[in-house]
Amino acid sequence: MPPIDTYANLITSFTDLFLVSIHTILYEREIYPSTLFIAARKYNHPVRQARHPLVCQWIQEAVDACAEELMKCTVDFIAVNIISSSNKPLERFVFDVSRFPVVAAADVHSPFVMTDEDGNERMAGSLVDLEEQMRAVITKLSYSTRKLGKLPRNCTFSVSMELKKEATAPEGNPPVWIAAEYQEDDTPRERRGNVLKTRDTNRTIPVRSLIMGALALETWIEEAEGHKDTVIDGG
Repeated sequence: MPPIDTYANLITSFTDLFLVSIHTILYEREIYPSTLFIAARKYNHPVRQARHPLVCQWIQEAVDACAEELMKCTVDFIAVNIISSSNKPLERFVFDVSRFPVVAAADVHSPFVMTDEDGNERMAGSLVDLEEQMRAVITKLSYSTRKLGKLPRNCTFSVSMELKKEATAPEGNPPVWIAAEYQEDDTPRERRGNVLKTRDTNRTIPVRSLIMGALALETWIEEAEGHKDTVIDGG
């Protein structure tokens, strides 16, 4: 894991965390049978990883696409969406990246200059500290899913990005892994405390804040309105 000393390394560290988070969400929410997952270790912590090659490829391609947009500094939010068999959104696992620094394309590999309140240069956190923070996110993510109800059968998932207002959408046809109904401003967000929730959200469960140098991240879970009815109907 590289130190967060450049914007490119920041994105590498985040997308690494996001990749592990997707596998964790799929396991904890039982989107696939538990037998599809193997025990692994990440951030010196036990995790679960999907072992089906096509599932792993899909997840990696989605994360790579997010990384491509993040390198352009165009993304505010990334979400893992849990969707019912009737295409109803049930849950969103939101990663707020809106406070990532905005860096010119020519400077993504330039070292950050970190300063304190007095303008004095300071060192970024150590890799040990970074690993501890990442581990805390995964641990809290797993724990937070226990506050959610059991999902109906045959749920699926998608990965979506919400771009900054001034950003230009990617050219060409939308990638198949992005659910069009969750893109851009179809579900506008309103502020509740430190969380920007979508208006169709019934309940928000904070997961974890991570602030380390230039890496400032908020994560939470949004439970959609009608989620409980869907769970009962799907049982």
